[in-house]
Amino acid sequence: MSLAWVGGVDDRVPYVNVGDALSPVIVAMVSGKAVHSAPFRSRQRRMSAVGTIGQSLKGGVVDVWGSGCSPWANPLSQGPKIPYRPPEGTELRLAATRGPFSASLMGFGEAPAIPFGDPAMVLPLFHRPMLRKRAELGVVLHLSELADRGFHAVPKPGLVRYEVPEADAGIRLITMVAPPNIAGIRAKIDEILACRRIVSTSLHGLAIAEAYRIPCLYFGTAAGAPGVVRCALDSPEIAQVNARFADLYGGFGRRGITYWRQRKILRTDWEALIAAIDRYWEPTDYDPAPLMEVCPAGLAPLAPAEGASIWDHPVIAGLPLIERRAA
Repeated sequence: MSLAWVGGVDDRVPYVNVGDALSPVIVAMVSGKAVHSAPFRSRQRRMSAVGTIGQSLKGGVVDVWGSGCSPWANPLSQGPKIPYRPPEGTELRLAATRGPFSASLMGFGEAPAIPFGDPAMVLPLFHRPMLRKRAELGVVLHLSELADRGFHAVPKPGLVRYEVPEADAGIRLITMVAPPNIAGIRAKIDEILACRRIVSTSLHGLAIAEAYRIPCLYFGTAAGAPGVVRCALDSPEIAQVNARFADLYGGFGRRGITYWRQRKILRTDWEALIAAIDRYWEPTDYDPAPLMEVCPAGLAPLAPAEGASIWDHPVIAGLPLIERRAA
C-alpha cells in the first residue's frame, strides 16, 4: 500500500514525530498490509491517513482516510497565508476525514456524508497494556514549543507556563519526538498511557488520551484570564481555538470544545488545571468501526501471535519510518 505521510529524517539526530509515524502503523494494523512511503506530490495513486496533511496532497488520485487539512495552502510559511483550495489535477477521494472542517476543505466547500475520526482512535483495539500510572498529569508539547528534537521534552526559553517546580514529581513534560523505530513509538504511547490525566498542545497527544479515555484537555493559548473555556464549534469564538482541535472534536460528534486557556508567558497553576480536568472532561463516545470499515487499504486487522504483542508482528516491525537522504 502506497501511503503519503511525514516520515522521519535520517540526519545527525534521526527521529520521528509520533503523531506522523502513527500513519503507517495504524494503516498496517487495520489493513494487514505492508505500507510503503509515497510522496505528497505525485501522479501515482496513493493513500493518506493520520496528520494535518490534506493541504500537501497534490497530483493524481489520493484516497483520504482520516486525514486533517489546514485552512492554509502554506501553513508553515512565514509570509502571507494563502487559503487552501484542492489543487487542479488532483482527485481527493474522501473515504473519511478527521472531522467536518477538513471534509469541507477537501470537498470543495461541502462536507460529504462520510465517517469522521482520527485513525489514532483505533489504537486501543490493538494495544491495551496494563501500566502503572506514574504521573498525575502529563503535559504534551507541540513540536513548535520544543527547544530541540531530543527525546526528552525541553521547552523553548520564555514558555513560562511549562515551568514545573522541582518538588512536583507528579507532573511530567512529554514530547512526541521519539527514536525512529517501532519500539520508540510504542514507548511514547505508553508514556502517555502511564499518566492519570493529559493536557496537550499536540493533537495526537490529545487524540491518544481520548482514545484510551484518559481525562484530558486541550492547552489553549487564547488571550484572557487563565481557566476553563467552553466554546461551541459554530460560534465566532471558535476562531480562538486551533482549527485542528476543533476539527478533532467535531469528528467525535461534539458540538463544542472545552479547554484550558492560558497564555504561554504565564505560570501555570497546576493544581487548578488538574482540578479542571477532573471536573470538566467528558469521555468521548466514539465508535471506530465505521472508520475502519471504509479504510481504502481494506479491512483485515492484524493479530499478534500467541504470547506476543501487535508490535512484534512482522508487518509492523518491518515498517519504514525514515526517509533516507542522498549523500
